[in-house]
Amino acid sequence: MKLGEFEVISIYENKFRIDGGAMFGVVPKLLWSKLVAADEDNMITLDIFPLLVRTRHNNVLIDLGIGGALNEKLKKMYGVDGPSQLEASLMKAELSANDIDTVIFTHLHADHALGGLKFNDDGQVMKLFPRATFYAQKLEIEDALNPNERTAATYFPDLLRHYGEIRAIDGDGKIVDGVAVVRTGGHTRGHQAVFIQSGSESLIYPGDIVPTSLHLKPAYIGAVDTFPLDTLRQKKAIIQECLNNSRYLAFDHESQMSICKLVESDKGIIPVPVDG
Repeated sequence: MKLGEFEVISIYENKFRIDGGAMFGVVPKLLWSKLVAADEDNMITLDIFPLLVRTRHNNVLIDLGIGGALNEKLKKMYGVDGPSQLEASLMKAELSANDIDTVIFTHLHADHALGGLKFNDDGQVMKLFPRATFYAQKLEIEDALNPNERTAATYFPDLLRHYGEIRAIDGDGKIVDGVAVVRTGGHTRGHQAVFIQSGSESLIYPGDIVPTSLHLKPAYIGAVDTFPLDTLRQKKAIIQECLNNSRYLAFDHESQMSICKLVESDKGIIPVPVDG
């Protein structure tokens, strides 16, 4: 889609399976299972959609998906069946890995941060984007490289180190012209949302604060969120920001739509899909 002078494309990377309870937290399965199908093991399938932003001077990727550097054990753990589609999706946008100059991580969980890694012909892990500068919150980098007992299943420091330097952002700030980040916390201590502005048009990529359209409901917060009350507060603020200022919203794990506008109705907040 066109966003002012920018082009914004929600690009498909892969899909994976996750426990439904992990995704919906305190919401009972009796409720969420009416909205999304679960298998006999309580697993649901989520798509992974990084966001490509083409400005006048930069090609920016926001998140990278799960990538091609997981071993078979980790693939099974994450329910990843197929290869990463990130390079193929970039080709559809008439870009190569060498064209990407900026990568912004909302956070460094495997399904957001490992997509820039793959195995070479010798079976060694290599970077997919050799020209890119990588950015994440300072707190997120600290936590990802030093996981604890609760976060060890979601962070993979040995793989993340293959990126070399990930530039640390300390709080809110501009990354390139028209693209800025705001630290939200919530899902992780160092989680950040990305704000994109070109002319009078703008878009918010909230990452896992609002991963799917179902998570527009206030109580729908993942059990994996380390600070769920912060997620609740930030989610409500982002939704209100979109409503007040007619901002677009881009989901990172939504199968039915990728980019939308939010509308208030007597049934609550309704996402209206747009081309992305």
